[in-house]
Amino acid sequence: MSTPCAGSLLASRTLRSPLWRAAASAPMRVSFAGGGSDLPGVARQDGGRVVGAAIDLRVRVVVEPFDRGWVRMELASRGRGREQPGGGAEATEATEGAEATEASAPRVLTRRRGDPPRDDLAFRLIEATLAAAGVGDGVALRVEAETSPGAGLGGSASAAVAALFALRASVGEVASPEELSREAVAIERERLGNACGAQDQVFAAFGGLLDLAFDARGCSGVRPLAIGSPELVPALSAGLLLVDTAVRRVSGDVLDRVDAGAAREAKGELVAAAGEVARGFEIGSLALVLSGMRRGAAAKVRLSEAASAIAVSMEQRLDGLGVEVLRMCGAGGGGHILVWAPPERHARLLDALGPCVVRRPPLGAPGVRREPA
Repeated sequence: MSTPCAGSLLASRTLRSPLWRAAASAPMRVSFAGGGSDLPGVARQDGGRVVGAAIDLRVRVVVEPFDRGWVRMELASRGRGREQPGGGAEATEATEGAEATEASAPRVLTRRRGDPPRDDLAFRLIEATLAAAGVGDGVALRVEAETSPGAGLGGSASAAVAALFALRASVGEVASPEELSREAVAIERERLGNACGAQDQVFAAFGGLLDLAFDARGCSGVRPLAIGSPELVPALSAGLLLVDTAVRRVSGDVLDRVDAGAAREAKGELVAAAGEVARGFEIGSLALVLSGMRRGAAAKVRLSEAASAIAVSMEQRLDGLGVEVLRMCGAGGGGHILVWAPPERHARLLDALGPCVVRRPPLGAPGVRREPA
């Protein structure tokens, strides 16, 4: 089944106030192969393809009525990271796990309805989402995330999709996953001017394990992965580790430094790797899935050696411990590193990783959904 979700839904809306309290959550994601081929400049040539899964790390958004004439925004996360030094690849070691898991104090911004959005990077996405939904008077919006921003798992897209869902629900509207993913992409590309891909928003809206097609406008097709064996997904999930580098970065800044020529050269391998992974799922072959993931990891290094420097350093550190797949998540440059190894090798890996925070979220989480308010 193919479900197009390309194109913009941004349009002028009458400024509204929430009628009641509404809450929603959306999952983050991990790509198995093809990430990078969904970028507009790359997908323009012969299309892109990404195979991956929504994961059970969620962003929750609560919208409720507030004092008329005012807008209140709050951001809260359970973890924090350190900024990437110079925005480059100088940071090659993970920081202490305690730093990555310590809950940070919520950030709050309150402004008058007619005030221009504050020049604050942390609130730009929420400001743009409020504007896109047309809910901007007498509204309070709180974002609660299980990781801090810049973690490489698509958290900003999850926040946008969950916020759009909750804002619409607060005024009695319902939106389809196609509409939510389209509008979330348009918010980042058109309102914020980010040269981002379009996979994160689709995983956040649809959930599950997906095979996605892309063109220059965005996601042009969504298909649930065909899975040939009921044992495959549990076996893949059992070996998967997401290692938090504690380095946080803005994905758009990382992508801006990717060489266009290198991206075009790597694109064919990225798409081929995604096809290999999809075929492995289809015939129920874990070995073929892992082979495609390794192929995709090598293509990501060619796409940007600088963005993959932390992963390359970790691969050298874990050499000889039986790691079968290791690569940066998302745009790279920080965030999380995907590691796959047979579960019996995990104890030695965890010892070698030391204080790094390691997450093992289940694969195939449901997409955006209403939560108890």
